[in-house]
Amino acid sequence: MKYRGIYWTLFAPMIKKSIAKRFDRKLADRSIRQGKEEYRRLLSRADDLGPGNPMAANAYFAYAFAAAWLGSGKKISPDEMAHVMIDVLTSPLLRTLFGMIDLNKSPKKWYRSMKKYETWYRKRGKEYPVNWVVHFNEGLHRDGSYYYFSRCPICEFCEREGIGELMPALCATDEVMLRLQHGRLHREHTISNGDGICDYGIVGDKVTDEK
Repeated sequence: MKYRGIYWTLFAPMIKKSIAKRFDRKLADRSIRQGKEEYRRLLSRADDLGPGNPMAANAYFAYAFAAAWLGSGKKISPDEMAHVMIDVLTSPLLRTLFGMIDLNKSPKKWYRSMKKYETWYRKRGKEYPVNWVVHFNEGLHRDGSYYYFSRCPICEFCEREGIGELMPALCATDEVMLRLQHGRLHREHTISNGDGICDYGIVGDKVTDEK
């Protein structure tokens, strides 16, 4: 993947703050100092997801956390790193940004986003085959958005790099992000757990009689 420093610049201070709070300043400094080079290294080894890919930001996000974790020398457990991720996602800045989306008012927001990605993938997938493969079952749910992935390049890359144990924590960030968007995530399967698919059933948090 091409290097995009903006993601590290954005997330590193928040990751550092969380690690310092939960552990100590020395480990936080080490995680970010060494993590910066780990971030470059990870991106240099990751598959190119293609220009204009609407999903690429997810990979940059994931690899920023993976880099900080590697920078710590894995002194932080995957479960503890999950709490660091939650701290970052619920920081005032990201809480405000995510909160600008209200899934009660825009219940099909993620359906539309995935359709946009599907259109991109149909055009560019042959050039960049290592990517998400998304599927829809439009008759399964009336409320909200439902889709699932049968392939995840982040999961594949983390397994290849020997850091697959971090994937459950990364997958769990979906629930946090959607909650900040005034939504709920219903999920029964993840690729990282060996289920073969990663499913998303997304509704607004005010929906009481889901169909």
